[in-house]
Amino acid sequence: MGIHTRVRHLNLCNPRDQTVARLGLEESRFRDPRSGATGDLRPRLRILPVRGHAREAEALRDALAGLSELEPADSPLLLEALAAAGRQPADYSSKPAYSLEPQARADLATGEILLALLNTLEANLDGTRANLDSEFLHDLRVATRRTRSALGQVRGVFPEDQVTHFKEEFAWLQQVTGPVRDLDVYLLAFDSYRQALPAPLGADLEPLREFLQSSYAGEQERLVQALDSDRFTRLQTDWRAFLEAPAAAPDTPNGARPIKEVADRRIWALVRRVRREGRAIRPESPPQDLHELRKSCKKLRYLIEFFQSLYPKEQSRALIALMKDLLDNLGGYQDLAVQAAHLRDLAQRMSDAGAASPPTLLAMGALIGNLLERQQQAREAFDPVFAEYQDRANQRAFRSLFRPVRTPVRTASK
Repeated sequence: MGIHTRVRHLNLCNPRDQTVARLGLEESRFRDPRSGATGDLRPRLRILPVRGHAREAEALRDALAGLSELEPADSPLLLEALAAAGRQPADYSSKPAYSLEPQARADLATGEILLALLNTLEANLDGTRANLDSEFLHDLRVATRRTRSALGQVRGVFPEDQVTHFKEEFAWLQQVTGPVRDLDVYLLAFDSYRQALPAPLGADLEPLREFLQSSYAGEQERLVQALDSDRFTRLQTDWRAFLEAPAAAPDTPNGARPIKEVADRRIWALVRRVRREGRAIRPESPPQDLHELRKSCKKLRYLIEFFQSLYPKEQSRALIALMKDLLDNLGGYQDLAVQAAHLRDLAQRMSDAGAASPPTLLAMGALIGNLLERQQQAREAFDPVFAEYQDRANQRAFRSLFRPVRTPVRTASK
């Protein structure tokens, strides 16, 4: 929800021409990026006391309260805007809750999950186009990433040619939304970058912020062009048509199977993969091995979240929290490496463009060193974090929830 407010200030003076109170007349207009609805909100009159004149401000408040033309503004401006747009607080979540029946057809249940993710993606489009807040693009990318994961991991429920096509299209969407998100990450983290360095060095980083900001408008324009392109319009239209098409008898290996059976098999396969890949990590393992483990962990977490309603709530939530801890460690390790590499590239580009003085380049070098040091700390913390994943109690929980039930093989009686 976007709210634009214009404020006009009025000074209230006593007979000696002293300002004893200030009035702020607020005129606001809302815009709902989800529905596109816009409109004016009721004007608000705010009393701003002046030091030493609290009594006059209180008298003014009492006088205004006695006017029949005015009424107290009892609700926050945001709630008024939500009501005007026909919405309720907390009616949006970047992680939709799914309520699935264990015996539901796998293709229909998976389609329900993917349709909710499409709705989440589309709810963030206008906010992303208008760049109202970085969270719109973040949530759009999360919905995109989860869609790709579901297409890749819930296998054999849709025709393979359709899966291949849509995986390629959502990979393209993830790619074209990446540059602006990268800039958001660096700009949001900039204050923490400065605080990580001694004060004199931190101040020398300011040209880096200016260089990042100078790239933002162009990348945002390219992002909007991609979201307004025929390719993206076709992706939206074709994907929704595919998901909302009338149910027909599936002609795929797993489409007609119960979703609980399909979920058990895929989740259990990933539980074992994470255990196998994690146990193979050694002190000398290259960063790529930890990156591959991170991708497997992310797939496992997404699947548990997709199918959480099929399993006992408290147990599945505990395992999701376990995966989150492991992903926080692996993600921190990977992200710090990426940031350090990107900063090295930025330092070269700024130097070539004459946008960085020697003190700025020295500060960026110190920041890169700080990031690499933190990356090493994350690497050293991996073993105890993964040991928690391997804990016998946690592995028993994984087995009890997700290990597929083996159907006994019947033999013909003699």
